[in-house]
Amino acid sequence: MAKKLLSIFLTFTIIACSSISIYAAEAATTEDTAKTTSEQNVKKETSSASTAATEKKTTTVKKTTTKAKTTTTAAQKQAKLKKGLAAYIRYINPNVGKTKSLNMAGYFISKGKKYNLDPKVLMAIAKNESTFYTNAKSPYGYKGLMQTSDALARKYGYKPSSLYKAQVSIEVGARYLSTMKKKFKTYTKALSAYAYGEGAVQSGRYSKSIANKMLKTRTQINNYLKRNNYI
Repeated sequence: MAKKLLSIFLTFTIIACSSISIYAAEAATTEDTAKTTSEQNVKKETSSASTAATEKKTTTVKKTTTKAKTTTTAAQKQAKLKKGLAAYIRYINPNVGKTKSLNMAGYFISKGKKYNLDPKVLMAIAKNESTFYTNAKSPYGYKGLMQTSDALARKYGYKPSSLYKAQVSIEVGARYLSTMKKKFKTYTKALSAYAYGEGAVQSGRYSKSIANKMLKTRTQINNYLKRNNYI
């Protein structure tokens, strides 16, 4: 009987040990699986973060490159326009040298941008008023490229003698035209005010002929630029 009981006890002991081993193995397997899954998740997260960072960096590079290309293209267009306007100045007045014409063209562009005016309109005024001679002087005392008065020069903080400088003359003329355009809204009236005076336009006692001539010159300048592949 004692032997039989011992045998049964040993059997239960073996079964219990086996169960413990199996449970331990299963626990280890579960732990390994969890560890592997965690590692995989970490790798996925790291990979996703790395991919996102790479994509962000690529997007930033693309945007920077696009912006640089746009800036370069704009600069190239402006440089080409400047050459075209300078060429037109020399076409109208061959006595103007290449360097001087380029400087003039640059002023027409920069002052046009500053005062929200078409540089070709400013050039049309200069062509009509002085044929692009910086030393032009009228019998009525108007001076320079844009043929403005001493009083207007002083009003804008310049000495009358400085009106013979292209940059100053274009600045004064552009500033006055801008004021007239803001007041009268259209180039026709603004140019008429430039030619006849603000009071004449306000009272309606003026002709549109000079303004129309200048606007026609603007069209001619634009056609010249297109014809010679400057725009």
